[in-house]
Amino acid sequence: MLDAVVVGAGISGIYQLYRLRQAGLSVQLCEAGAGVGGTWFWNRYPGARFDSESYSYGYFFSPELLEEWTWSEEFAGQPETERYLNHVVDRFDLRRDIRLGARVGSAVYDDAAAAWTVTVENGERLRARFLVTAVGPLSEPYVPAIPGLADFAGVWHHTARWPHEPVELRGKRVAVIGTGSSGVQVIPHVAAEAAELVVFQRTANWCTPINNRPITPERMREIRRTARSIHRTCRETPGGFVHRPLPVSALEVGEEERREQFQRLYDAPGLTMVLANYRDISSDRAANAAVTDFLRDKIRERVKDPEVAERLIPTDHTFGMKRPPLEDGFYEVFAQEHVSLVPLAQEPILRFTPGGIQTAARHYDIDVAILATGFDAVTGAIRRIDVRGRDGVRLDRHWEAGPRTHLGLQSAGFPNLFFVGGPQSTTGNIPRATEIQVDWVMDCLGHMADRGYRRVETTPAAEEAWLAHVESTVRGTVLEDATSWAFGSNVPGKPRVYQLYAGGIPQYRARCEEEAEAGYASFVFG
Repeated sequence: MLDAVVVGAGISGIYQLYRLRQAGLSVQLCEAGAGVGGTWFWNRYPGARFDSESYSYGYFFSPELLEEWTWSEEFAGQPETERYLNHVVDRFDLRRDIRLGARVGSAVYDDAAAAWTVTVENGERLRARFLVTAVGPLSEPYVPAIPGLADFAGVWHHTARWPHEPVELRGKRVAVIGTGSSGVQVIPHVAAEAAELVVFQRTANWCTPINNRPITPERMREIRRTARSIHRTCRETPGGFVHRPLPVSALEVGEEERREQFQRLYDAPGLTMVLANYRDISSDRAANAAVTDFLRDKIRERVKDPEVAERLIPTDHTFGMKRPPLEDGFYEVFAQEHVSLVPLAQEPILRFTPGGIQTAARHYDIDVAILATGFDAVTGAIRRIDVRGRDGVRLDRHWEAGPRTHLGLQSAGFPNLFFVGGPQSTTGNIPRATEIQVDWVMDCLGHMADRGYRRVETTPAAEEAWLAHVESTVRGTVLEDATSWAFGSNVPGKPRVYQLYAGGIPQYRARCEEEAEAGYASFVFG
């Protein structure tokens, strides 16, 4: 019997494997893909890249790794990130405990043995005392139920399942469905090659420029020199990034000064507009309206056709209610004659046909369809696995009305099962949240080993208290009224429940530390 099985070889699963191995435990990691990298293995569409600064996203556990890896850009593209994660796996000899092409179909708990039986879809079974899911919050693609997709005679791909082989776009008539983060990244690249591009927009987003730039040798030396400070800043800021909000209200300064500050942030790299802005743009409606008005003006300034500009301005949410996509030339694409924008609210898709897409208004002849339609986020990849806890209770049923956890780490009735990067715990710069979770799991396992415990499980009362706390973190903020994947709103029939954690990384870390310092009072050991 193994000590542990980890599911998922993304950045969080790799770190969990490293820590388990470091502790001398026997472990196998099951990964559905043919390579490691998680998000950065699957999402290889043209333009895929970080919206976190590269050096703030990577690992900090090894000074040697920080010294030997050189990032080429402030916001690395998918190929570089995939190379980085493969380098880590080989640098620390982790590959020998990773099973690729091993999609987990079920996991069943045996109470008498205090162990999990994990069944891979190829029929292979693994037995382990502990099970850790690290499948990532954005890993289960959502494909809308559009009639006729199976009859489409052209080529179609979801951005999250982009093939390794090049997709021929040159001279093709291409449709992109979706203008979220993936759509905003891929659209300029498609426009550069396609003979005709039709963008089907479900909802507009408040996009801001990524303003990416190369990392010079001098800059890389500075990053290495200040790595500990960078990590500390990420641990101290709400989103886990290198940016801190301004200590003043947007309403404490005059309009001219405020707009000058907005422009500085608009011209700066990354997510500064949302992370380094006035402290109250997400909590005060008037402050939020000020930054939203500024961005509305920027769209009208950059999109020359007034009618198209109005279509690209969100009407269903204000800035900050969703994680804003970072773009590089997205708005300018719509000035090109071969690019058209179809707002689905006014012209819905009725069906795919063998030759293209039929909307309520007309037929579009299409050779290639790209579905940038997002994910069944946060819970989708976990609920896809048939997880059965004590007395055969299904996790899918336990989470029927939304996820129920304590600290986002365990659910009542599922002993020895830990979630890393799962619901009610993760936000912002994902690795900075999940490293807290991995380290907490290891401390908990050490606590058990020291006392001879075989099982650990949280309680229903702890679940209820944590659910109330998670809900309280969005109350009174602009997030409260959002319609987004963070609430499951993009998947028909999914309960509208906040699936992430909006209390910020410092508060989350403090809650986890308090639990450990109290002797894990909200958990039952045996």
